[in-house]
Amino acid sequence: MPDRGPRASRAEIVLLAGLAAWGLFPLILLLVHAAALHARFTGADGLIGADGVLGADQLQYLAWTRDAGGHGGLISDLFSLAPSANVYLQPMFAISGALYRLGVSLPLAYLLWKPIAIMAMFVAATAWVRRFFGPRLGQRAAAVALSLFLYIPLTALFSWTQLGSGSFRFELYLLGSELLAAGKLWGYAASALGLALVPAALLTVERALDPRRVAAPARRIRPPGVQAGALLLGAAAALLASWLHPWQGITLIVIFAGLMVWSRLRHAIPLAVPAIAAALPLAYYYLLSHHDAAWHLASHYEVIPRLSALVLIAGLGPPAVIAVVGLRRPGDVLIEQALLLWVAGCFITYFANDAFAPHAFQGLSFPWAILAVRGWSRLRLPAVLGVAAVALVTIPGLVYDGRKVVRSTNGSTIQYYLPPGDAQALDWVERHAPPGGVLAPTPFAAVVPAQTGRAVWAGHGYWSQDYPVQARQVDRLFGGRMAPAVARRFVTGTGASILVSDCRHHANLTRPLRPLLGSIHTFGCARVYVLTRVGRGRSASR
Repeated sequence: MPDRGPRASRAEIVLLAGLAAWGLFPLILLLVHAAALHARFTGADGLIGADGVLGADQLQYLAWTRDAGGHGGLISDLFSLAPSANVYLQPMFAISGALYRLGVSLPLAYLLWKPIAIMAMFVAATAWVRRFFGPRLGQRAAAVALSLFLYIPLTALFSWTQLGSGSFRFELYLLGSELLAAGKLWGYAASALGLALVPAALLTVERALDPRRVAAPARRIRPPGVQAGALLLGAAAALLASWLHPWQGITLIVIFAGLMVWSRLRHAIPLAVPAIAAALPLAYYYLLSHHDAAWHLASHYEVIPRLSALVLIAGLGPPAVIAVVGLRRPGDVLIEQALLLWVAGCFITYFANDAFAPHAFQGLSFPWAILAVRGWSRLRLPAVLGVAAVALVTIPGLVYDGRKVVRSTNGSTIQYYLPPGDAQALDWVERHAPPGGVLAPTPFAAVVPAQTGRAVWAGHGYWSQDYPVQARQVDRLFGGRMAPAVARRFVTGTGASILVSDCRHHANLTRPLRPLLGSIHTFGCARVYVLTRVGRGRSASR
């Protein structure tokens, strides 16, 4: 796919080092701080989470990994005590689950994907850029930097200065974080790998349709001579991209369908192979969302279904100006057609998909980088201004996120660090507690499934029914703000058989819950209450 020149220029090696440093930065901070606190690192390493709970998504992935390890790669919902079947198969979590079952620690089995994602994103970006710029090292370096590190500078400006309303700043930050390809390395390895597989699929399909193509971008494809092996590899890349990150699957289908139309169906049959491959995981997710209660709940949860028009104009308008200058007629060159269709595919996916619509912009930096560098070259502006422009649309946002992760990890956030008492309590629940689900306060409850393998009554904003309401109720209980009779009715109604009170909650529930209690176990500042009567929830140990 790339040209036959040196495998990596010095600038590209520097960018790889920068990408690796960026991807590992929060993990190193978390491990160092966990050691300083004498706390257990949970394995969560992301900044964004459901309902504002830091690390909640990564704790969900860790729970999925553990559940997959115990059920042949199949995953159930451990964030609800309602009956849940093991119906979800995802290759990353299935492999990590198998490693965990073989004795690898859960955080390590999950985090092993981080270096793989780092290398995959770098290889994808360099291969994609070399296809368009060949041996032009300066343009290649600029395009790789923009593909990986594009971050709307207005995000940092409005956040630092507190300009605009809170909702405007949040939506602008969300748009910036979605566009930052390297940002997926912080806790979202599946998204990073899914994104990396998109250019892999497009470049491989192009190779399949023209095995004689040389590196020169102007070379036109020839109809005959479809290379079956390369076509199957492209289809496999499309399938995995869609499986790991469905929004990339929708975008790929749009691209392949557009290529069929563009070629007047000349390549319809070979292009249908990767398009169908990308559609298969989407069909699987559709069936899950319509036939499994947990997936139905999660698929209908909308954080922000659409960004406001003002945010889209403010965030995407300035970058679009320079990209427009870089437009050229694609002619019959398939990869040039795919370049434009990728941009269109992101927006079609954004407006066609109701669930987590902003995810559709993940990957938009790859085609935009090509157009932006071409536009800058066409304007014939000085190279030093080009370096400054690349720095402007990357460094401020990266500094803002870096500062944010330092502040978030330099504390005692329970989703990242478990103090000794909490860790001992969860170890006891895992190894010695009788079968049954767990009732715990938030956000501590988000940690319970990954640490114990047991289901929790309310622990995740997307996967727990009526999570905001449930979170308020459970926090009233563990905060000692429920009357004894009300507390007993509430606990019985949850269906939990075990209550875990972490070190941040000091209320003693022994007196109000005495008629329900079978035993109480204290671990420093944490307590485990074992009930004698279990409600109607999930009763088996997970």
